[in-house]
Amino acid sequence: MTAEQIEKLLEGMSDEDLCGQLLNYNIPGSMSLEEVEEMFKTTRPGGIFFGGNTTPERIREVTALANQYAKVPVIVSADIENGPGCCVKDAQYLPFPMAWGAADDEALIERAGELTGEICRKNGIHWSFAPIVDINYNKDNPVTNVRAVSDSPKQVARIAGAYVRGMQKNGYMVAGCKHFPGDGMDDRNQHFCTSINSSTMEQWWATYGYVYREMFKAGTGSVMVGHIALPANEEEIDPVLGPKPGTLSYNSMTRLLKGELGFDGCLVSDAMSMVGTSVMCPPDRLSIEFIKNGGDMLLFPLPRDYGYLMGAIKSGEITRERLLDAVRRILRMKDRARLFEDQEALMSGIEITGDIGNVAQEIADKSITVIRNTQNLIPLSLPKGAKFLLINLQRNRDDMGNPAYMKHIDILKEEIEKRGYIADVISGYGVDHHKLEEDMQGYDCVLFNCRINQANYLGGTLRINWDNIMAFWRGVGVAHPRVIFTSFGDPYKLYELPFLRTYVNAYSHDDITFRAFVKVLFGEIPAVGKSPVALKGFFERKTD
Repeated sequence: MTAEQIEKLLEGMSDEDLCGQLLNYNIPGSMSLEEVEEMFKTTRPGGIFFGGNTTPERIREVTALANQYAKVPVIVSADIENGPGCCVKDAQYLPFPMAWGAADDEALIERAGELTGEICRKNGIHWSFAPIVDINYNKDNPVTNVRAVSDSPKQVARIAGAYVRGMQKNGYMVAGCKHFPGDGMDDRNQHFCTSINSSTMEQWWATYGYVYREMFKAGTGSVMVGHIALPANEEEIDPVLGPKPGTLSYNSMTRLLKGELGFDGCLVSDAMSMVGTSVMCPPDRLSIEFIKNGGDMLLFPLPRDYGYLMGAIKSGEITRERLLDAVRRILRMKDRARLFEDQEALMSGIEITGDIGNVAQEIADKSITVIRNTQNLIPLSLPKGAKFLLINLQRNRDDMGNPAYMKHIDILKEEIEKRGYIADVISGYGVDHHKLEEDMQGYDCVLFNCRINQANYLGGTLRINWDNIMAFWRGVGVAHPRVIFTSFGDPYKLYELPFLRTYVNAYSHDDITFRAFVKVLFGEIPAVGKSPVALKGFFERKTD
């Protein structure tokens, strides 16, 4: 659409139509179509969001229902952080983004983004809240971790930019970088409280500011604003609540992002249900403050927010200029997603141009990083029939009966046995190191397998705890002559386990990463992964 056509469309929209465009509802699988329709009928949302494991049929049904009531086509969003499996049921996952940094292959990541865009659009997703462009400065940050590419702004920009280019190819998807003004410095979780980016503005421009400028050069269509405060950019700081999160900050959204950085795309909030913003003002003010201060589309509003916003529009608190600017940006984004074209013809013309599983495996193969190999154990040289003990440092089930954290360890067992070896799995020692000492006897090699990352662990910390450390009590865990520790997630475990002699970072806990690890373990492929992060005193970043 031309700019003139968008303006004409805006002129034909009522206040109610305009207000609805500001809303992007979460559609959980538990919500019935009757409940969904009632919400759509009364508020006419501009966007809808689907979480993981959603069937294509569900996406199509709900989208069609939304389009019955909306003035313009609804845009469908999801957190496609590492492949279409993040949303679409039974679709392929990619390894976590830190593995992309370890693989350090822009062409490969661009191809992964391209296939992700094709598959997601074919299944009804138009808008990705990804790539993540936070910078992993703090090893204890419980949100970034393996979701972030690197602790190097240059590498984040290179690799995330490649994903943007691939995903947005042919206009099948709109990419959305997050979380502005930048996560990765704090050691707290913005789901729990307003977290802090403690950069000075000079530091911010050289790091996070640099990354966002590069993302805009790559053509990203939107930015997600996080519940993260940038105190150096705020004149007023509440003595109790502290600085405003980005989602409520005029300085972050309007002056910095839209003004100094010149971003002309759509600003979407992170989920407005999160504690990092929802405690900072009364519930009836949250949506109003976000839009007033420069935000364009609310993520996870409640239907009541429509009423609050309509009241502010009618009273003039949200000015006509601000309202039209927000909706104009939303419409331009929808146009970029080709939503004003014949959708049946568009969808029929989409071809999946390759096997994303092969691309995912190549990323995994290139990512495995051997940090320590002081005993020259990798690659292993053992006769067929040798016995492996596979230790899953997490318990089989937690106290609530939830499944094992690292169920993919069965793939590790399968791959080892496929090569003519014997493999036994033991999970969750807790405090029983005596049993471990007994179990280790008679095995030729012991593999410790650890999955601790932001996707499965506690929320407030990613540190080693009693479930993990008791395996090493009285030195039992390292007494065997062949011990290999692999982190299928958080790469920073060497900080608390500095006594390990053989240590591997694998970054992800999916089937393809386990297969890649086994290939490296037996020397079938070289360990070419380069650490995209540093841990002072333990290992250096090998990429930039």
